[in-house]
Amino acid sequence: MVRVAHSPEDGAEGFCASSQAVAGLLPALDLEPVPAQAVPPEQFSLRQAGDGWALWPPTESKAYGRLPLRIDFVHDARFSTPLTLKEPLARAVGMKSGQRPPIIDLTAGLGRDAWALASIGCSVQAFERHPLIHFLLADALARARQHPATATIAERIHLHQGAAHTQPDALNGLRAETVWLFDPMFPPRQKSAEVKKEMRIFAALIGADTDAESVLSWARSQSGARWVVKRPHHATPWAAHCPDFTVESARIRFDVFLPRRGAASTSTGHPLSEEFSGQ
Repeated sequence: MVRVAHSPEDGAEGFCASSQAVAGLLPALDLEPVPAQAVPPEQFSLRQAGDGWALWPPTESKAYGRLPLRIDFVHDARFSTPLTLKEPLARAVGMKSGQRPPIIDLTAGLGRDAWALASIGCSVQAFERHPLIHFLLADALARARQHPATATIAERIHLHQGAAHTQPDALNGLRAETVWLFDPMFPPRQKSAEVKKEMRIFAALIGADTDAESVLSWARSQSGARWVVKRPHHATPWAAHCPDFTVESARIRFDVFLPRRGAASTSTGHPLSEEFSGQ
């Protein structure tokens, strides 16, 4: 369970304009507000953090660490380096000099792949169906749009809450060159000590994507140039989906699917990508 925690000094006047706007999404989360000191030690808590929001782990467990989960495109140095054409993510989506395909990110997560692709000039339609992760990402993008160094990149990312197949209006005007990016969650096989604590918090919220195969089947029925699935090296291929080729990095692989031969259209290495195979 997650609580919205607040302190006596908390107040909207302490927020920048962007985070005040995002705070309007709080009612949709249906979280119980309590004073910070009243949050049970076994529960996560969503709290104001400077000019934005952060998710704090339970205090009774060391498994999640003591630092909050917070997305910060403005000050986090990992987001300051643009993607290059030689890196695995760019190669997987078929990036070429002078060409920037439109991207549909089916699992936006913490926004790392979406930001990497937007940093090199791609327009990204990003979907996140977990309401709390969507909230944290919306907060981060709102703050990034207010900062001159990140505003242009943030404006290229159009965030939607919910699954893509439930939002046909957001997919209007699909083009043949569209690239679909899918990073489903799978139970980690690494030893717990090897899994980053930030990833443990994320995985605790999201859980495994048990419908991953059906989501990919639906996506491949839509118009597009290729479908890219981000997976750990140990993941076995799906029975119904054999990739046309793969692009590998030191820690993950990208399975790439090209349009099925004769199928008719039915549609209406970057540091971040390497580090976090979980959106």
